[in-house]
Amino acid sequence: MISTLKTSPIDTNSRFFQLTMRQANPLDAKIGMSKRRIREWYQHFDGNVYVAFSGGKDSTVLLDLVRSIYPEVPAVFCDTGLEFPEIRDFVKMVENVVWLKPKLHFKDVLNRYGYPVISKRIAQAIHEVRTTKSEYLHKLRLTGEKGTEQFHQ
Repeated sequence: MISTLKTSPIDTNSRFFQLTMRQANPLDAKIGMSKRRIREWYQHFDGNVYVAFSGGKDSTVLLDLVRSIYPEVPAVFCDTGLEFPEIRDFVKMVENVVWLKPKLHFKDVLNRYGYPVISKRIAQAIHEVRTTKSEYLHKLRLTGEKGTEQFHQ
């Protein structure tokens, strides 16, 4: 089932304002806020955590922040076979990284499930259109129209 989160214009404006204010903070404040969130995350899960690590700049910075507080936290790298050789070489240099290899090659995933799309919500709707036997659900996913009760049968 697909659910949509409805926010009021006030909520959206408030969130945008908060984001703008946080972006304007100096780097030290941003790092401090990030470390507070990391401590909350670590404590919430009783230290049973890891960092999803792609070898890119964002996950590298996150891993550095996490390990500046909790050096033993492992990183997990998913080797899809599509990574640039330089990324794979970089990940090999980082300590305490668990390498995962998908059971299906990416080409097989595409053949079985199709190309990835904008969001999980959209992907779910496409999947339902392709596989449903319900005329009502098919019409709902294609047009967004709920139609009449005749489709519920």
